[in-house]
Amino acid sequence: MKNLVFSCVGICLIILPLIVCRSICAASEENPLTRSAMAARLQGIVPLESARPQVSHAVDGPSSSPQKRPDIRYDHATLTEDVTWRGTVLIKGALVIAPQATLRIEPGTTVRFARVDGALRKARLVVMGRIQSIGTAERPILFSSDAPMPVTGDWGGILLLATEKRNQFEHTAIEGAETGLEAHFSAFTAKSARVALSKIGLSLRDSSATLASSSFSACETGIEVHDAEFELRDSSVSTNRQGMSLFRSSVVLASTSVTDNGQRGIRAEECRLRISSCNISSNGAGAMVTGGEGQIFMTRFMLNKDTALHLGSSRMKINRSLFADNDHDALRTEDGRVTVWGCAFRGNGGFNLYNAGREDVVAVQNWWGGDDEKTISSKVFDGSREPRSGTVQVFPWLSSQPAILP
Repeated sequence: MKNLVFSCVGICLIILPLIVCRSICAASEENPLTRSAMAARLQGIVPLESARPQVSHAVDGPSSSPQKRPDIRYDHATLTEDVTWRGTVLIKGALVIAPQATLRIEPGTTVRFARVDGALRKARLVVMGRIQSIGTAERPILFSSDAPMPVTGDWGGILLLATEKRNQFEHTAIEGAETGLEAHFSAFTAKSARVALSKIGLSLRDSSATLASSSFSACETGIEVHDAEFELRDSSVSTNRQGMSLFRSSVVLASTSVTDNGQRGIRAEECRLRISSCNISSNGAGAMVTGGEGQIFMTRFMLNKDTALHLGSSRMKINRSLFADNDHDALRTEDGRVTVWGCAFRGNGGFNLYNAGREDVVAVQNWWGGDDEKTISSKVFDGSREPRSGTVQVFPWLSSQPAILP
């Protein structure tokens, strides 16, 4: 009897695994999992549920699409420790980098800001510590809104607040902000930065900034500077409504193009200016300088629709610059001490030099488009036409265009 029981149990142990295995194979034909995957799961090699990713400030992989799910997101937060960003980051509300923290952003990173209705709670990045946004030419860093097609004012922008640490922006693009990059009582450098589609591209107040090989375009105002030290080299400010607005600041512009701005290329009030090897052309008006002092050297003023260079109560020296083919006056002065030499004037629709103030203007050793005294006089407005105006001294003039011009 015992032998019979043991025989029945043995037969069951052989038949049951065969039945289970057959059931599993049948199920695998109806399930999208492959047989090998099912076998691996049965053996415990593959977990039945995907593992949850660990929360980390360092995220992997660059963004390949604007609509890609963000690798990391913040919702109105303050970071008090050093953090590194890679891949795609989404920010809702305000993200503050505390004074003791450093934010490092690696090449290829995309930082998007959630678009919201209303002007008071727009997403923005506030840096009170330090930011190092350093991309490469092949893998730049992008700050933009999370909208498929960003427009001006989608998000608040990047604000540097009371940080004079080594803040850096290299190969970084900012688009669709209220104010793209803003600094108050702060310092930073930028190289190969691009700001576009913002109400104000760059705003400086009581700050120090040095930028090179950068561009500011398609903004209401490209650059606005108040009570600051600002240097811009090998850059462009173009296709804005207003190019640059400068107030009570020390400003150096070198090898910079200010072109195609709808209203005015440059507006400066009570500034110390040094402009060299620049191109201020094809704007509504070229440059208007009120008060202050400085020099303009080897700079081109061409094809501006209104006055190319308007100086009001300014102490300015202008040397080896070209004023050509502007629709109205090339150079207009009002009650300032202005000295002009080694420059060339030709093809301007208005006067080559219009002295609307009482101060005399020294403008000798310039080329006025010809060597004929009558022709030269016809393009100069001074006390000989209006007794209330100061004189313009043009003799001796150059008999030919200077060989060295911008």
